Amino acid sequence: MAFQNPLPVPVLPPLAERTVPAVMARALAASPDKMAVRDETRALSYAALNDEALGLAGGMARMGVEIGETMLLMLDNHVDYAACWLALSLTGRVEVPVNTAYLGSILVHVINNCGARAMIVESGYVQRIADIADQLTALSDIVVRGPLPQVELPPHIRLHAYGDLPAAPVSVEKVEPWDLIGIMYTSGTTGLSKGVRVTHAHAYGYSTPEVYGAVSADDTTLVVLPMFHIGGQWKGVYNALIAGASAVILPRFRATRFWDDVRFYGCTYTLVLGVMGEFLYGQPLDPQDRNHGLKRIAMVPVISDLEGFRARFGMEAINSAYGSTEASVALLSPHNGAEPGKIGWCRPDFEARLVDENDIDVPLGKAGELLLRAREPWVMMNGYHAMPEATVEAWRNLWFHTGDTMKQDERGMFSFVDRSNDAIRRRGENISSFEVEREVASHPAVSECAVIGVSSAATEHDIKACIVLKADLQATPEELIEFLRPRLPYFMLPRYIEFLDALPRTPTEKIRKQELRSAGVTETTWDADTAGISLKAGS
Repeated sequence: MAFQNPLPVPVLPPLAERTVPAVMARALAASPDKMAVRDETRALSYAALNDEALGLAGGMARMGVEIGETMLLMLDNHVDYAACWLALSLTGRVEVPVNTAYLGSILVHVINNCGARAMIVESGYVQRIADIADQLTALSDIVVRGPLPQVELPPHIRLHAYGDLPAAPVSVEKVEPWDLIGIMYTSGTTGLSKGVRVTHAHAYGYSTPEVYGAVSADDTTLVVLPMFHIGGQWKGVYNALIAGASAVILPRFRATRFWDDVRFYGCTYTLVLGVMGEFLYGQPLDPQDRNHGLKRIAMVPVISDLEGFRARFGMEAINSAYGSTEASVALLSPHNGAEPGKIGWCRPDFEARLVDENDIDVPLGKAGELLLRAREPWVMMNGYHAMPEATVEAWRNLWFHTGDTMKQDERGMFSFVDRSNDAIRRRGENISSFEVEREVASHPAVSECAVIGVSSAATEHDIKACIVLKADLQATPEELIEFLRPRLPYFMLPRYIEFLDALPRTPTEKIRKQELRSAGVTETTWDADTAGISLKAGS
């Protein structure tokens, strides 16, 4: 069925110009002295940012990180992160961002799978590397931002001070749009986290304001999402750099200080997750609620009382979108056309289908898995790193399978229904149930377990672990949580735990997770919130 698509065809530069070196060259030619990025302690103009990045790249080269090689960044939000990312991207090296909550076997997998020999890491995270150092196969150099910690490391792993990294600057490299800019790890499906191989053209297409129609050279973008995620790095900082705008990088989202930060830094645009919008809307009414310059916001997904949010905070434009690390931002609303419960339309430079389990199109109004493909080359992922079977499965029948179930209404507008695979989305993170199940099952008293997502918001879940204990052993939920704390990032810890005599199975012995999901939270389900146990970061 043909629909009237309200989205304009994006006017993008030629494919060859959709690279970080080309973006920075345009910005340097237009406004070298304009502020590019700042954080709570310092600011850099475009010229200063470019110079600092090339000096850092010189140090990376001196350390032996060659053009085309990977380097891990396990950093908090600040200008240094932006400079390190640009050092790699301007010189043909490949960034591997690491979620700063990762630890244990998940961190081992990311470091080993990408094959990086060097990483830059905050001082406070080095102990996590030391704890797994005997399992790391390639890592040999760790650059520490902050005080050098006293940790025990194998002789072949060397520590370096971040302050010693800069060296004689190297030249900007000629980078093609199909060259890798990064390997981004995502737990969007079952199994181990997959490293999405991202090209320069792919990152540009995700980030560019030509698609969103929101940021111009006169804007100042507020970045509160983590820069190890595409929302903070690409839709935040890179989006601003492409526009020749400015980006303010803050450590984290802080609902109670958000509008004060907006006013202090003069921000005009930002991206937030839907749950962040709910937190902002839930703050006490303040006479200053409309006294700010932030008039345009991207909210993913939008909150239910969108008009109330718009009126209270004086928003001129709110838009929403659907994006993934693998597939860029393929669905979005018009500039000021967000609707509660809806995502938007397919970008004219992409194609979208909703299909059943056999990849056959479903009727209008029926839920189906979203399949995507682009009308241009190199603007979606070119595979999962060192995982050819997963790549083939994701791209079967020549379409990328998102793993997300959606519906389409009579206008052609898409709305999210659920995850069609075994992934869980919690606090903005995609979580593989496999990785949680693996750690739960390592407890001596656990015979087997199944981890599911229990809906807590439109696109968010809480985690429930359904556990069968070994016949002669016992464990309490509290003991299991304490066992898991050093093994899982805080956002992967299950809020709910239920002990069962057996897991429901099919005749072929597959676990019936749909039956567990349908049961949800029962009277016999243990709840960490009710028990007064915090699962937040640092608890």
